[in-house]
Amino acid sequence: MIKLDGLSIGYSRDKPLLKDLNYQFSSKIYGILGESGVGKTTLLRTIAGLEKPLYGNVINSKNSPIYMMHQSYTCFDWLTSIDNILISSKVKHERISYELMEAAAQSLKRVGLAGYESYLPGELSGGMRQRLALARTMFVNPEIILMDEPLSALDEDTRQEMQNLILSEHKKTQNTILMITHSTAEAERMCDEIIMLKKGN
Repeated sequence: MIKLDGLSIGYSRDKPLLKDLNYQFSSKIYGILGESGVGKTTLLRTIAGLEKPLYGNVINSKNSPIYMMHQSYTCFDWLTSIDNILISSKVKHERISYELMEAAAQSLKRVGLAGYESYLPGELSGGMRQRLALARTMFVNPEIILMDEPLSALDEDTRQEMQNLILSEHKKTQNTILMITHSTAEAERMCDEIIMLKKGN
């Protein structure tokens, strides 16, 4: 569970992007909406511990693992698709067993990338790289997932497929998902709660 306790964020104490945020997140999907520059990405980065708040705290009461899927769908250019999926296991020095390889391959299959296991990110389209990042997120399966426009590079049909996949996975895992989107329709379709951010508030 994540709680925002009097949180103010931004790059100037005199003019915070968002101030005095108080909110408690549970096992739901939350849509984060707001105009460009309001502080949506900064909020997620602060929750992830990548930015320091100006004031207040982010309370992770159970020290739950947090995973952030960035807008740039960060893929490691020198790793194949399957190795991009397995990178978290390698960082933790886990033995890459047959079962782990199968699970990684299944993650690729679920996002429509079966057959692309040996491809490098540079050989994939933008939409395919975004699906690769989504597959890695599902493979890691953390308790708290922060998504910065996770489906923005996809065509409408693929976008709906990935929406359905996220909803299906959430139904099974009951993790907490905070998702930035510019689509009100997407937020209404996917999210249990929608948070509209305005400058300074």
